[in-house]
Amino acid sequence: MLDRIGSYLDCFDEPENWAVATIVSVRGSAPSPVGTSMAVSADLRIIGSLSGGCVESSVAASAQDAIAAGGIRRESYGPDGTPFGAAGLGVALTCGGEIEVLIQPLISADLDALRELARQDPRTRAALTRELQDQDGARFTVTEHRPAAPRMILSGVHDFSFHLAQLGVQAGWRVELVDLRPVFATQERVPAGALLHVGHPASVITELLGQDHDPQQSTWTGICVMTHHPDLDVPVLDAALRWQSLGSDDDAARCFLGAMGSRSSAARRDAALNELGHSQAARDRVVSPLGLDLGAQTPAEAAVSMMAQLIAAKNTHAGGTPLNQTSGPINTSRPRSLSLIEEMAV
Repeated sequence: MLDRIGSYLDCFDEPENWAVATIVSVRGSAPSPVGTSMAVSADLRIIGSLSGGCVESSVAASAQDAIAAGGIRRESYGPDGTPFGAAGLGVALTCGGEIEVLIQPLISADLDALRELARQDPRTRAALTRELQDQDGARFTVTEHRPAAPRMILSGVHDFSFHLAQLGVQAGWRVELVDLRPVFATQERVPAGALLHVGHPASVITELLGQDHDPQQSTWTGICVMTHHPDLDVPVLDAALRWQSLGSDDDAARCFLGAMGSRSSAARRDAALNELGHSQAARDRVVSPLGLDLGAQTPAEAAVSMMAQLIAAKNTHAGGTPLNQTSGPINTSRPRSLSLIEEMAV
């Protein structure tokens, strides 16, 4: 339930009326990863979803039964309605995989611990371990881990960066924007949930990268130069490349460098970085022009193309190919078999 535990704060105030269903095991193809959760109330209010519509109605009915009985349930769903693991309901999961869902009435939960987690920044690393007993008397532990969110740093505040920042916030990333110009660097010009820094981008971003060693704050950083002025964009790229050169290969892999603009702008930046002493290998790490070729015509559409490339880079995925032109599993960046459950002796 760590995935959206902040949304459950009000549920914790009336635990007798709510249960939380969490995907605790996955085998094969599934629409959502382990740890995905939804809350269901006795009067059928629902927060979140598990599978995009395949099993939600059945899970909601089981959650209502669990609330009424006051006990924990484990339910399973497969492609042909057959169970795996614990008790099956015969509800088909159309994507072809199998999932096991833990349904816990909140009346049996450690509410103080859950409230503390719910009040934390959802973009920071967290863990939750529960020792439970299901409807058949089996004892087990469930351990969820929430990784630190990716980080997006944008140099320059304008329409393109606003839309890109908005997509980052919606994806749950830590988003920060930097601009030297006070007239543009105003809170009204950045989306809610993003941080704004006023100062020279190269200096500010160097300081922010120094903070990036804290694993509680971020595991991957995408730096995007959104300006087109040599006095602003080249110093940012220079600072980021020098920071990478001082760290390990892992540090370099965790820091994506992109720059928006035309091919002539990309060539100008590359020449300037060459004059500053950066090797060809270092300069090749700068992705410019930034974005996938989607034929974007507006700032919002361009932001989608840039966000798509950032996601692909974060997941070390080539990306950009329409799924109907590929074969094999779609969710290749997720484990095909994973369980959060460890069975215990009765």
